[in-house]
Amino acid sequence: MPRETLRTPDEDRLLGTMPDRALAERLGCSRQAITERRRVLHIPPFNPHRAPWSRAEEELLGTMPDRRLARRLKRSVESVATRRAAKRIPIFNPKKHHWTPEDDKLLGTRPDAQIAMFLGISRLAVHHRRRRLGLSAPGVREYTRQEPWQPKEEALLGTASDTEIARRLGRTVANVSHHRHRLGIPAHGHHWTPQADALLGKMPDKKVARRLGITPKSVARRRERLGIAAGG
Repeated sequence: MPRETLRTPDEDRLLGTMPDRALAERLGCSRQAITERRRVLHIPPFNPHRAPWSRAEEELLGTMPDRRLARRLKRSVESVATRRAAKRIPIFNPKKHHWTPEDDKLLGTRPDAQIAMFLGISRLAVHHRRRRLGLSAPGVREYTRQEPWQPKEEALLGTASDTEIARRLGRTVANVSHHRHRLGIPAHGHHWTPQADALLGKMPDKKVARRLGITPKSVARRRERLGIAAGG
C-alpha cells in the first residue's frame, strides 16, 4: 500500500521537478500525498515548458521582494520563493544591511552616525556591528576591569612614580594612584622636612595634605609617629 507522507528533505526537493504521478511512483507513495505536500510548501506543479534558472537570475534572489523579482523575471511568485528557499537564501529585508569587508574597514575610523549616513543605515546598526567585531568608537578608550591588588604589588607603591609602577604591573596610572591614596602611602619623592613637620597638629590633616601634595592618611601617619595631636 502506498505511503501517505514524505519523510525527508531530499524528497521535498523533488516536488515540482516532475509530474506528481511520476514522483509518486518513484517514491512509492500516493499521488494525492505528493500534491498535498507540494501545496503545503507552495511549490507550483511541474511545467516542462518552464525555463531553467540561470546563474544571473539566481544572483537576484533575496535582493528584492519575491513579488517584485517575479514580475522582473516573468516567473510566478511561488517559483521565485521556492527557488530562493532551495538555495537557502533569506527573504529580502530592506532594513538589514549586508556588511562587506569594505564596510567593516570604516568601523571605528569615524563616528557611528557619520558611517551610518554614508552607508544609508541606522546609527544603531553601525553600533551593533562595531561592538560585534570588538571595535571601539574613535577617541574612546574601552574600560578595562583592573585585577584585585596583591600584597606584593602594594609593597611597590610609593617606591617609584605612579607611572613607573603602572608600567611594571600592567595597570593604569589612575588605578595605581587611587590605590596608593587609599592606603595612605605618599607619592614617590616626598620627604618629610622640619618645615613640613612643623605644620603637623597646627591645622587639620586634610589641609596639611593639600599644602604638601600628599594624602591625609600619610599626614596622620606621620603625625601619630611623632606623637603630635590632631589639629582643629
